Amino acid sequence: MKKMMFSIALAAVALMATALIAAADDAPLLKGTAYVAGHGGHLAVINLSTWDLDRIVITHAGSETEGVIAGLHLDAAHKKPGGGTHGGALVGRDLFVGLLDGRIKKYNLDTEKLTDLGQVGEKFCGAIPGPGGKNIYYEDMADGDVYQFNIKKEKKADVIPVGKSVCGIAWTKDGKTAFVSDMVQGKVFVLDWKTKKKIGEIPVGTFIHQIRMNPAHTELWVSAPNEFVVTAKGPVPSSVAGKGKSQIVIIDVNKRKVKDRINLTDDQLFPHDFAFTPDGKYVLLSCRTYSDDSILAVMNVKTHKIVKEVSICKRCHEQAGVKIQIDNGSPLLCGIAVDWGKNPE
Repeated sequence: MKKMMFSIALAAVALMATALIAAADDAPLLKGTAYVAGHGGHLAVINLSTWDLDRIVITHAGSETEGVIAGLHLDAAHKKPGGGTHGGALVGRDLFVGLLDGRIKKYNLDTEKLTDLGQVGEKFCGAIPGPGGKNIYYEDMADGDVYQFNIKKEKKADVIPVGKSVCGIAWTKDGKTAFVSDMVQGKVFVLDWKTKKKIGEIPVGTFIHQIRMNPAHTELWVSAPNEFVVTAKGPVPSSVAGKGKSQIVIIDVNKRKVKDRINLTDDQLFPHDFAFTPDGKYVLLSCRTYSDDSILAVMNVKTHKIVKEVSICKRCHEQAGVKIQIDNGSPLLCGIAVDWGKNPE
């Protein structure tokens, strides 16, 4: 499986009629490579120095609402999930990518070799390397379990029941406590990591997705784009999907309660995952727009100001003549992994 190169320069993109790229004067100079999973079955590859764009094809396309979420069939026409990537963990030069059908595939960035590691769960969302670096943890939207995947043995090591439809996981600095986001219940569970037992929960109050701990381990950022309404019967697609109150919810890790909410409705961005710069001053947001694009945004962590937006989907699709056939014609980005020390050649 070869990496398919697009390498679109910003100068050319700027000539497009629509505003695909926006930047503020205080946008940071970054170095590294971001890998963003998407429902199209490929990873967007973004050079953070030049903002050039490539992609890596992993599987075929698939929608998030296909198959089962928390025991419910949201898309009656598709009882079984199709393809689609939803999160990837970067370990060395290997990307361990979780799929919407619960499989894991490994892609080596040097050899471009794609290896199918088999069926592990049911419907994966996040993919996060755990404390100690021996395991990757995949959160499952179908059964609410967290799957522990041993990197060296390349196989499932444990299954941790948590909620109904889990999306993200993060740990305290000492690795003794874990936080797991439950999408349909709109809450973050707190786990004693030694026993893997729930010791608390933090209500967020809206439909949520993935979570990330800031480098200082003082704040937990929760994506709360609110594109579904949570009811007693489970998640129901909102009539204002794409126009609702999109938020980033910030949890105080020590107090284990919500300390702030960042409203992104005016920006028309619906974040799904985060990646903090190593110094903690900025955070990358993989954002859906529920129109004809998805965006990689850069936010100033202190001011909460969006200082840069870069088109991730539309500029590739237009060049390749791709027309979106799923998700109501909207390309949807998901999890993000970043190599902060290396730009693609």
